[in-house]
Amino acid sequence: MGKFFRCTHLMILGLLCFLQYLIPVQAIYESQAGTFDWHQSWLGKTRLSALQGVSQLIVATERNVLASLDVASGAITWRQVLSDSIDKMKITDQGILTVCDDTTTVRFWDSHTGYLVWERDLEESQMFTEFSPVVWENGDVAVVGHGGVIKLSAAGDEIWSWKRPDVSSLDIVGLQRVDNQLYVIDEPDQEATKQVFHVTVLDNATGDIVKTLKVSCHKPSDVSFVNNYMLWKQNESLHWNILGTNKVHTIAVKKLVDSIPSFKGALLDTFELTTLDQDPHLNLFIVTADVEVAEDTFATVTAVLKLSTDAKSFSLVHDQGVQEAFGAAAVSDATLVLVGKSSSTELSATVMSLGGQVRRQVTIPHDVSLTGDIVITNLINTSPIHLYVVTASGSAFMFNDTAVMWSREEALGHITATEFLDLPEKQLWTQMSDELDESKEEQANVHPLTRYIRRLSTHVMELQQLPKWVIHHFTDMVASNTLTGLGRLDSTQSMLRTQACWMNTSATSEVLYRDNFGMRKLLISVTDTGKIIAQDSARKGAIVWTRYFADVEFEEIHVVRSTTVKLPPVVVAIGRSVDGGYQTTHFYRMNGFTGQDYYSQIPEAEMFFEPQISTEISVSKVMPLPIEDPEERTHLLAIFEAGTSRVYIYPDTAGAREAFSRFRPNFYFMHQAHDGSFRGYQVNEGYRGSLTASPMWTLTLPQNEAIVASGKQPSNEKVASLGRVLGNRNVLYKYLNPNMFTLVSTIEEEEKMLIRIIDSVKGTILYETVHDKVDASTNPVHIVQAENWVIYHFWSNDNRFKGYQAVVLELFEGEHENERVATVNFSSFDNMKPSVRSAAFAFPYAVQSVGVTTTRNGVSTREILFALTSNQIMGVNKRLLDPRRPLDKPSKDDQEEALIPYAPIPDERRAFLSYNLEVAGIRHISTTPAMLESTSLVFAYGLDTFFTRSSPSRQFDVLSEDFSKSQLLLTMVGLVAGIVIVGPIVRRKNVNQLWK
Repeated sequence: MGKFFRCTHLMILGLLCFLQYLIPVQAIYESQAGTFDWHQSWLGKTRLSALQGVSQLIVATERNVLASLDVASGAITWRQVLSDSIDKMKITDQGILTVCDDTTTVRFWDSHTGYLVWERDLEESQMFTEFSPVVWENGDVAVVGHGGVIKLSAAGDEIWSWKRPDVSSLDIVGLQRVDNQLYVIDEPDQEATKQVFHVTVLDNATGDIVKTLKVSCHKPSDVSFVNNYMLWKQNESLHWNILGTNKVHTIAVKKLVDSIPSFKGALLDTFELTTLDQDPHLNLFIVTADVEVAEDTFATVTAVLKLSTDAKSFSLVHDQGVQEAFGAAAVSDATLVLVGKSSSTELSATVMSLGGQVRRQVTIPHDVSLTGDIVITNLINTSPIHLYVVTASGSAFMFNDTAVMWSREEALGHITATEFLDLPEKQLWTQMSDELDESKEEQANVHPLTRYIRRLSTHVMELQQLPKWVIHHFTDMVASNTLTGLGRLDSTQSMLRTQACWMNTSATSEVLYRDNFGMRKLLISVTDTGKIIAQDSARKGAIVWTRYFADVEFEEIHVVRSTTVKLPPVVVAIGRSVDGGYQTTHFYRMNGFTGQDYYSQIPEAEMFFEPQISTEISVSKVMPLPIEDPEERTHLLAIFEAGTSRVYIYPDTAGAREAFSRFRPNFYFMHQAHDGSFRGYQVNEGYRGSLTASPMWTLTLPQNEAIVASGKQPSNEKVASLGRVLGNRNVLYKYLNPNMFTLVSTIEEEEKMLIRIIDSVKGTILYETVHDKVDASTNPVHIVQAENWVIYHFWSNDNRFKGYQAVVLELFEGEHENERVATVNFSSFDNMKPSVRSAAFAFPYAVQSVGVTTTRNGVSTREILFALTSNQIMGVNKRLLDPRRPLDKPSKDDQEEALIPYAPIPDERRAFLSYNLEVAGIRHISTTPAMLESTSLVFAYGLDTFFTRSSPSRQFDVLSEDFSKSQLLLTMVGLVAGIVIVGPIVRRKNVNQLWK
């Protein structure tokens, strides 16, 4: 028996060694961390900000982040990523109070560490509020909740609560503290004949009702509060009331505007009044309006007003005058600052006392076209002046008197789509001045000798680089680090510097070239804040160029022309804007290297290929096509308008039309309608060349089914082999259908999940399966599809297999080995359904996004990339997600095929591509091949951005890191020296031998 157990232990040990040999581990040494990868932590566009002490700036952002920034450097001291949006924030000496946008959760945070001190969920709370919570000096707070108002201590305990009468169904529009009383203001009943604000006065200490009041009004708008005053606009007049009284004061907006010199001729419908957080004894207001300075050209006028002590009139404190745009105002240490845009290249800051005496007028150079107008400002310091400014694009700046102290490109926390752009070789000297850099007229007139001399001078220029090239390559051979030549990063580039905003301050732009193995690429991203940003992957994501387009939310970006010998790459960014209820779609075409508008070089095509196009047609889908415009060499984009079934091509030139006419008979596509149904279309040519999409099929799901996920084949996918070679030398041929997509739907009440693989050309359901007891409501389903397989991740409530599961479906042409469809080219119209093999594996983690690696020729093993809810990125080798893994002891054929025995997906920390980093809020994982077949480049984005590389089959095409290059070099030198020395001796010996 003991011998049997020893044999069993040896077999298990041998199997473990076998598995370790088969499965490449994606681990790195500690010294490699941050060498070829980089991680940027973002906060998102700031919504609220306040100064805590002298060194901390507390911000709450649109990406549900609460964070503390170091005032001196802009570095993140701490941050908390929340699941709900912060609507209100108050800074106290004890910490930070935040209220969610639905006002159901109140949290209190330690301002030094960012730790949560206490949290309260308030049921039956107000669903919409425009006022801040009330905070006392001892840390007590009062918030709206439980159908009324609740007062909490600094420790989060309830002190008292007040319930509104059950008959009151009106929203609360104000909660204001005046002396020892708390004022609760209800909105007026819009259906009542006589409208009034209902004001309830509560005792601060007990919550008892002191008195109730009614304040008359009529269809009020823009209700605001400052100290003990309530203000609102009504018709064309401004009304205000002293809280605690029912008397209403009023002044016509026109009369108020006419009292300010610079407001002469201002447009009354643009008049706005803004309140400030200020000293309780002061009543300052900021008023702005638009004024027409030229035909169809408008500017902004700004003034500071003060309400008199008797609250009967306004007095002018400061007239800022005319500016291109007013930004924001802030109060700190009895100082008021007004920040605005004085011109397209300058910001102006007016620093004054609260009495209106101007202390300083500062002008700061700033290219507003790169960032948009100012939306938030904080006065950090007055001597010297330090201003924290947030712009419409999300960019954040810390300015001093003359320049930028630091900046953060927080628009990168709002990425919606990213494309990789290949860089040209450094040897592309045709981009410089050589004989190919000529127009057609020059080529016809330049003498051949002149062309030869120009070519010779080009070679001389190349020869100047020879010493540098020799030194570089010899140092690479001596170095033991294989990162040399693989896109080694600039270690001197600090992460704070790479996260700074691009300001276009350099006189000459750097010419970017790729490295030897194609690891260096441009990452071009579009954001929902209207910004387009290009980053250099080889410099820790340093920004190369940016563009900003006001009021545009970008959704897509496409590389329509990659790098060529003479033509720069071209990208097209697509976004949408809404103005007055009308939606406009924008197409921006740019040079991928510089971000500048790209103008057509073909005169006859220029009018069809404008760099900026806006259209009010309802664009439902944009599809890149595998055909090019023969003149511009750019890939065509097909634009589908579902409402009219019209199809447009971009660009719409004569050459593009001709190329598309040859492609059109094979152009089929699928689109999901607003009602949830799927329709397949074929494009037909109609009257005068108009293109229409004719429906070919429709798939309508039952009403109780909800679509939760979908997957499709990656574009331009490379498949190295048509079949899978088995251990017995037979072949299972892959079902490689480029038109199939996968649909995941659920029936929530029955806890069922349905998986359908559908052919998008004819609408045939190729495969369908059902999973029971699936929770898809609280645990989202994620799916990825490539080659001939589909992998999806979900939560199972089945008692036998409860937990997260990853299921793989592999599609083959036939059920049996060596069975193949006898056709040369695949066609969706062939009456053939695939044979599907599947398996489910227990998965150790929750997932928030899934991706898959791509390599140059598709030879390397794929790796499935899972973005975990723990803010890590885990790589799982495809060989672990193989439906043919044997359940029993592997047979000889299984061992020959290198199949791994069936087991759950291991919880292996060494499989984390992000090692110990926390990459927060990952929404998508993009991959692209490098020039090395073994390597795939990975870029994950969401809130944070993370770039790395993956080698699922290990780097079989480069020397290992521990390979001694110096020893190889010495061996080569020794061999050459030996040949030089021994060669004459051997020749002399041979000659002497012949003389004998």
